[in-house]
Amino acid sequence: MRTRQLEVFHAVYTHGSITVAAQYLHVSQPSVSKVLTHTEKQLGFLLFQRIKRRLLPTAEAHVLFRHADKIHNDLQNINEITKNLLKNAPGLIKLASTPSLGVNLMPELVAEFCKRFPEVKFETHTLHLDQIEQKINEINIDIALAYDIESSEYIESETVFEGDFVLLSPPSIDFNSVSVSCHDLEGIPFIRIEGPLSIRLDNYFKENNFTPNYVTTTDTYQIAKSLVDKEMGITILDQISATNIDTDGVKISQLESPLKFEMKMVYSNQKVESIVLNNFKAFLSSYNFKL
Repeated sequence: MRTRQLEVFHAVYTHGSITVAAQYLHVSQPSVSKVLTHTEKQLGFLLFQRIKRRLLPTAEAHVLFRHADKIHNDLQNINEITKNLLKNAPGLIKLASTPSLGVNLMPELVAEFCKRFPEVKFETHTLHLDQIEQKINEINIDIALAYDIESSEYIESETVFEGDFVLLSPPSIDFNSVSVSCHDLEGIPFIRIEGPLSIRLDNYFKENNFTPNYVTTTDTYQIAKSLVDKEMGITILDQISATNIDTDGVKISQLESPLKFEMKMVYSNQKVESIVLNNFKAFLSSYNFKL
């Protein structure tokens, strides 16, 4: 007896009517009758008899149903399990990000995702760009968030957010405008940030014929913002870092000539993906980054 035949037999036996069984199975009444007739021919005995317009199971049907009912329940359980796997896939996600994204943004994303999928566990890391590439190639992490990282032979890269560079300045410097140009920054002490976005910023300065008055250099976005707060000078960085690092008093201004950056999710193309990882990727792709 095939699965479909078992399903029809169970429905007719349970509901005592071909009409009701057809409604339950969401098929036509002739379809149920055809499957039932074919099943009886294959088995070599009747499963039901019509007596005074009533459909009654035969003695053989009573015996068969005891076994069919268990199989039917097992199939129902499997269907429920597959639904739950799609909805609440359990598992572990090894997530990494560059340090600037790991301060507030990565915890925010993990917390929000776990509200929707409470069975999922995370293992989080903050790594520099070269370390992220190495760990993904080694399949030591599942997915990472980083700036301007491109796809390669073993790495897939997808943009999840595109934003602007912004200017950070101390309260003592007033530009008297909503946006500032490179011309407005001439001679003002500038804090350089070495990082994944520094090359893009250097090219931006060249295109605008601007040479910053560098007074110090750091590889940490938090330190750069703190130095601005301490009146050491100004700096330019991505708006995610600018808005996710808490420092009172620092002003954020738009650049008159916009400069864009991309935050990307990166993952290995050599690994069989899990449902939980695909859920997280879809979550990142649709997430509303409130900056």
